[in-house]
Amino acid sequence: MRLSLDSQIEEWNKGAGIGYKGDQMDTAVRENLKGLPLDELEGRMLALGHPSFRAKQLFRWLYKERENDFSKMTDLSKSFRADLMAHFCLPTIKVIEEQKSVDGTIKFLVQLPDGEKVESVYIPSDGRYTLCVSTQVGCKMACTFCATGYQKFTRDLKSWEIVEQLMGIKVPYPVTNIVMMGMGEPFDNYDEVIKALKLFQDPMGLKVGKRHITVSTVGLNPKIQEFADANLGRLAISLHGTTDEQRSEIMPINRKYPLADLMDICRKLKFKGQGRVTFEYILFDGFNDSLEDAHRLAKWVSDFRCKINLLAYNENSFSKLKRPSEQRVLAFQNILLGHNITTTYRRSRGRDIAAACGQLKTEVANSSLRQL
Repeated sequence: MRLSLDSQIEEWNKGAGIGYKGDQMDTAVRENLKGLPLDELEGRMLALGHPSFRAKQLFRWLYKERENDFSKMTDLSKSFRADLMAHFCLPTIKVIEEQKSVDGTIKFLVQLPDGEKVESVYIPSDGRYTLCVSTQVGCKMACTFCATGYQKFTRDLKSWEIVEQLMGIKVPYPVTNIVMMGMGEPFDNYDEVIKALKLFQDPMGLKVGKRHITVSTVGLNPKIQEFADANLGRLAISLHGTTDEQRSEIMPINRKYPLADLMDICRKLKFKGQGRVTFEYILFDGFNDSLEDAHRLAKWVSDFRCKINLLAYNENSFSKLKRPSEQRVLAFQNILLGHNITTTYRRSRGRDIAAACGQLKTEVANSSLRQL
């Protein structure tokens, strides 16, 4: 028996996990169209009684024109727009707090339609304009150096909520690069992240090329080769330790996936084309920044193609870990370079606005509690 359109929408909403409350969505009769790939959008149009080519027109309005109001999609007939408004909705995110750094970095606290909050960071640097986006509300990984790790995990973001951080936040210059290094572990929300990556790259819409997108993971081993096979962006792995003792102390995931297992996967990793893994290595004063650590790190990666990004810790009030001196970081880098390992020192941005992941959300929450 064929379901009515409204019944189909209810089923689609259930399958998509949509359950927002508030004036942006009425899930009894209206489905959120954002986040749907083109083929699914075509199915919605056919179910509504319109030809499938309408989906391409709508897709262009959503992702190229970034329009959230059906009534302003002026090359669509009035009757079609009326049908869209009656059966579908286009929810948006809302920036509720922003902080600007002297170096041009801007941090945004974003409220989702259900009231949950995540962070996005705009980082201008050397002609590139990078947006760091979140993939989860909170995080399960509980890394001790990360402010997000101290927040309770609430839920995964849907693909449209990830993409909307690019579409719905006003920035000084158009974004050229995207990094998934904000709140959450991307590989813990793998399916929605993959959907978002496809939307970011679609030539009919946002057109951010895969070479300009980086996805960072703490090292969820089962997804690493799968992501390389998907060929939808650059892979970055957060390392931050050269022994299991070190890494397990600050990154609990290492107890499940020890360093040797992670490095073995990276060593055998097969990329399409000339891809390589990038290791993010945050240096903590007196913890993992010794010359011995540098030599150990070099030994771990000496037999496969990779790149290492060094970062000096961006301190926060939740951890006793401290930032090392510039001299210590440069000494660490020189050892890696001496081993002929491609190594960059990425200097912290937005230190004056607490730009590290999760800090702004926590600051705002604590401020609200103090006012009660």
